[in-house]
Amino acid sequence: MVMTGGSDRFVVGRVLDVVDEHLIRVSVGGELIDVRLDNSLQSSYVSEAVRSGRDVFLKVRLSDGVEGRVVEVLNVGERPLSCTALDPSRPDSFARHFYVWVRAPRYLKVIKFQHLLLRSLRDILDSEGFTELLPPVLSVASDPGLRGARKVTALVYDKPYELSSSTIMYKQVIASVLGKMYFVARNVREEPPDNLRTGRHLIEFTQLDLEWAGASMYDVMRLGEKLVYESCEDVISEAGDVVGEFNPGLKCPKPPYERMTFSEAVERVRKHGFNFGEREELPQEAEERLSVEIGRPFWLVKFPSASRGFYYMLDEVEAGKNRDFNLILPDGFGELVDGGEREYRYEFIVKRLKELKEDISKYSWFLDAVRAGIAPSAGFGLGVERYTRYLLRLKYIWEASPFPKPPGVVEAP
Repeated sequence: MVMTGGSDRFVVGRVLDVVDEHLIRVSVGGELIDVRLDNSLQSSYVSEAVRSGRDVFLKVRLSDGVEGRVVEVLNVGERPLSCTALDPSRPDSFARHFYVWVRAPRYLKVIKFQHLLLRSLRDILDSEGFTELLPPVLSVASDPGLRGARKVTALVYDKPYELSSSTIMYKQVIASVLGKMYFVARNVREEPPDNLRTGRHLIEFTQLDLEWAGASMYDVMRLGEKLVYESCEDVISEAGDVVGEFNPGLKCPKPPYERMTFSEAVERVRKHGFNFGEREELPQEAEERLSVEIGRPFWLVKFPSASRGFYYMLDEVEAGKNRDFNLILPDGFGELVDGGEREYRYEFIVKRLKELKEDISKYSWFLDAVRAGIAPSAGFGLGVERYTRYLLRLKYIWEASPFPKPPGVVEAP
C-alpha cells in the first residue's frame, strides 16, 4: 500500500527483522527496505513485539536519496505467529493458516512470480488474436468427465446448481462468436482424499482455458507449445532472481514436443508392471513413470472415449479413441494441459451423453445452443498452479496457491 504526499511517499510496511537499536528491516509488498526508528520509546516497543514473534505494521515515509523513516506504528499482532504453519508437508495446517505463510518472503516471491507468469500467458494469447472473457462460476450442469473427482453442488433459489468444474461448454459457444477466446477460470472438484499423496492436486484451482473455432487438435497443440516455451522464457527474463533461487537448472523446452498415442503409452508402461484396461485412464503412477523416464515435455494423444467426457470428437482412424491430448511435464510433474477437438453435432452429443448415462435434461441449455448451431472448435485448459509448481520446482502444488484447498483437507479458509 502506497500513499503519496508532496515529494515523499508514504507506504505501509511489515517488520521482518530488527537490525540494531534504531534500524529495522521492513517488507513493502515483498520488497525489503531498511527503515530508521527515530524515537527510542518507539524503537523498544517495535523491537519487543518483533522478538516476541508478533507482526508489526508501520507507516513509513520514503524520500529519494533519504533513508526511510517510521511515521507511525499502525498495528501490532496480539499473539505470535505459528511456525508450524510454514511447513507445506503438513497440508492441513498449511491450508488453514495461509495468512501466516503468505507473509513469508519465500511465498511472496511465488505469488509475484505467478503474477508475471499469468501476464505472460495473457500477452501471448492476446498477440495471437484471442479475447479474454470473465468466466462463469455457477452452472446447471458442468463437466461430467472428472476422472474420479466429484462435482460440488449448491442450492440457488431452491434449484440445484454446480460450481464450475470446467468451462468447456461455455467455451464452445463463445468461440463460435469470437473465433478465439480464453478464460482464466477458477474450477472446483472434490478430488479423492487419496490424491493428496500426489502433491499435484487441489480441489479449487485455476486454468487458462482457451478455445479456437475451426482449429484442429494439432493447431492448439502447437499453440500450447508456444505458450509453454515463450512464457518460460519470459519469466526467466523478468524474474531470473526468483528462478535462480528456486530452480536454477530450469531450461525452457523448445518445440516441437514428442507425441505418443495412448495405446503406445499403455504398451510401454505394461512392461513396468502396470496393468489396466485399454478403455481405462492411465493410472497416475504410470503417467509419472513415463514423465520421469522420458525426461522432457511430451504429448499423450488419442485417449479412450469411454474414459472421457462427451464433448470430444471421436477419432476416424483409431476406433474407440478421441481426438484429444494431454501435455505431460518431465521429472514426475505430470499433466499440465488437457484438451482436444470438440464435438459440435447435436445427434452425436446426445448419443455420447446417453452412453455416459448422463441426465440429458441437465444439459438442455447447451443442447439448445448446439441445435441453433455452433462452430467446430478445439481448445484446452492449462493448470496455472501446476505450471507455477513446475517452473519453480515446488514440492507441493498447494505452495503455488495463496488460498490452497488440498484434497481431503477440511475447514481450509
